[in-house]
Amino acid sequence: MVRQNYWYRIKQQTPAWVLSLVAHLLILAVLGMITWIVAEAREPDRPLLLVEQEIVTDEGDGQDGLTGSLAGAASDQTPPSRSKSVLKPATIPQPKALDLSADGLMTMVPVTERLVDHTDSTSSLVQTLADASSSAGGTGTGMFPGAGGGLGKVIGGMRKTGLDVVLVLDATDSMTPYIEQSKKRLQQVVNVITHLVPNSRFGVVAYKDYGDDYGPDAIIFLKITPNHKSVRKFIDEIIAGGGADEPEPINEAIAVAVDAKKMGWRGSRKRVIILVGDSSIHPSGRKPAFKYARQFATKLRGTINVIDVGGTGDQKARRRTVQPDLARIAKEGKGSAFLLTDREAFWRHLIISVFGQQYEHDVNTIIERFVKEK
Repeated sequence: MVRQNYWYRIKQQTPAWVLSLVAHLLILAVLGMITWIVAEAREPDRPLLLVEQEIVTDEGDGQDGLTGSLAGAASDQTPPSRSKSVLKPATIPQPKALDLSADGLMTMVPVTERLVDHTDSTSSLVQTLADASSSAGGTGTGMFPGAGGGLGKVIGGMRKTGLDVVLVLDATDSMTPYIEQSKKRLQQVVNVITHLVPNSRFGVVAYKDYGDDYGPDAIIFLKITPNHKSVRKFIDEIIAGGGADEPEPINEAIAVAVDAKKMGWRGSRKRVIILVGDSSIHPSGRKPAFKYARQFATKLRGTINVIDVGGTGDQKARRRTVQPDLARIAKEGKGSAFLLTDREAFWRHLIISVFGQQYEHDVNTIIERFVKEK
């Protein structure tokens, strides 16, 4: 009773605003303590995921993690008799920095086949041409200045099927500068072609005139091979000579070059013959030569491209157009004929003729990059 009278007297004597102040202070104190408790609570550094840490089989052999579970499921084994689950922090991969360099952007392009090493810019250039054709539904877009997507389509097709190239080379005396350049530049020619189409093979047919040192058929040849050393050795052993008169037995060389068994044309690989010469065909061999070229294009679905070096001779002897017989061989072989006017550019046009003269600018872009790097 005394205690009740005490609080009653305080209530009567204390103004209402003081009591209100005390009540609000008490409420604020309680709210402050709640806020402090919430602020001190810590979230785990990483989210906790329930994972299988240990699985014990009936025989007592244990396997760690989900690997054991997946392996058991794949092999249709009896489920483990007992297991225990623990909470483990999950590893969240950190985002990588975006690489906006040329090489970095190249890795973002979806590519069906990546057969070349992308550590050098020549490979990137080649791959970009192929990607351009792939991303445009096979037509190509040409992602480099002066580089048409059509070449990308050609390269992409050759990479899928493989590529066989046979060089048919006039080995008479007038061809000495080109044979010597072939020996000197062969490695570069092969390197560029195999850089573009890694699964490439090569063969060679050399011809002289009847009565020269190549026997009654006036030819020697190397069957198509992936062994580049064999190709180099064969060309290194060619010595130009003979051919005193102008016509040559080109028909004999074409007959061997298009022969599937003798040369080893195989499967559905892309087939290309490059004929290099500067003379007409013996009259008796014209019709056979044209027939062989036509059969190669129709039956073996190959292509014959021709490089006529007759535009690089003496000023008086230079031709302004491709020799008619050579042009006819290219036509029957569903290819193109080119009149060489710069002797030093011969090796480049060997490479260009593999893919087609229409891609001269594009291939030269690649060659320049390749030569600069090597």
